[in-house]
Amino acid sequence: MKRFNKTFDWRFWILMPIFGILFPYVINLTKLTANFKIIVLLFIVNMIFSVIAGRFLRHTGAFWVLLLVWPIVFLISVWLHINSMFYGYYLALLYLILEVFAFTSGQEEELDIDKQIPVDGGFSEV
Repeated sequence: MKRFNKTFDWRFWILMPIFGILFPYVINLTKLTANFKIIVLLFIVNMIFSVIAGRFLRHTGAFWVLLLVWPIVFLISVWLHINSMFYGYYLALLYLILEVFAFTSGQEEELDIDKQIPVDGGFSEV
């Protein structure tokens, strides 16, 4: 239950709709060029948020299924026609990939490799 409570931190769940739906909507209301909107908002800001979300989920020990939430929130903005369908699906996939990389980074090595018991000859007595 403690793992479940740590995962549902309000900052994580409030920031996703802000970065996925509200921020693109507000940016679309401005007179900025489309290239600036795509590069700054969708590439730089949302990619950084994807990495932060993946690291947050790893830090809290969250279930890996929660990695799908941020791309789904972004897909909701595509379905609401806030972001273009032309590139929205690909960006949602890219955000998922970045989250998975951030979630799994640093897990390549065993931290307790020195404490392991060698089993070359097998266990004779336990």
